[in-house]
Amino acid sequence: METGAGAVIVDTGSTAAMGAEIRAFAEQHLGGVAAVLNSHNHPDHWFGNAAFEDRPTLALPQTQALCARNAPDYAESLYAILGAWMTGTKAVPPAQPLTAGTMEFGGRALRLLPLAGHTPADLVLIDERTGTLIAADLLFLDRAPSFPDADAATWLAALDVLERLDISGTLPGHGPFHRSNAALVQTRAFLRATDARLRQAAEAGLSPVEAMAAGPVPEFATLGANPEEYIRTVAQRWGDYEIEALPVIGGA
Repeated sequence: METGAGAVIVDTGSTAAMGAEIRAFAEQHLGGVAAVLNSHNHPDHWFGNAAFEDRPTLALPQTQALCARNAPDYAESLYAILGAWMTGTKAVPPAQPLTAGTMEFGGRALRLLPLAGHTPADLVLIDERTGTLIAADLLFLDRAPSFPDADAATWLAALDVLERLDISGTLPGHGPFHRSNAALVQTRAFLRATDARLRQAAEAGLSPVEAMAAGPVPEFATLGANPEEYIRTVAQRWGDYEIEALPVIGGA
């Protein structure tokens, strides 16, 4: 986002190269960089921070703590998955805390709204000048939402909050900018359907392999990153649904 003091960068990507590209664009076209805001702790949103070490990097306190705690595991996973694309990448967690309210950068105000659901701490921003909602990964559009740290009920409650906002357009964490509420509608429907599918599978006594084999909800099977994202969701979250569905066996 362009301001009179330079750009406010919301999230910096997965690698040093991605962060450097974002920094170069801001320097060439937006008057430099005023600050970086990290929306949540997933590494695809802050592993480009090293390109901005000389600028303020800010996040919610819980996000700061999660980034710092999980950085070694995130780095190991990303280097294993991305290989040479990770060259030169180092984890630089956000250094300064954010709280709810309004921050001004170069005469441009951003309203900060702390929520949760996709992760334990999800930062949503509203550009007061344009009414644009920067929803980060609380909203996806035409891409299957990811669930590694998700709580479906909390996430759905956050969507209710977003629905009540007076906004002019929405920028989801994954997907294109849109003037309508398409991302909210699709994300809500996906969450409800996927939560119900996993709950029913666990209650039926399926194994995680059987739940994976059943595949994603047909309505969402062709979204970007599916069926891989659905399989990853089962692998990551099956224990939660199984524990809820099955009686605890034990004695006094």
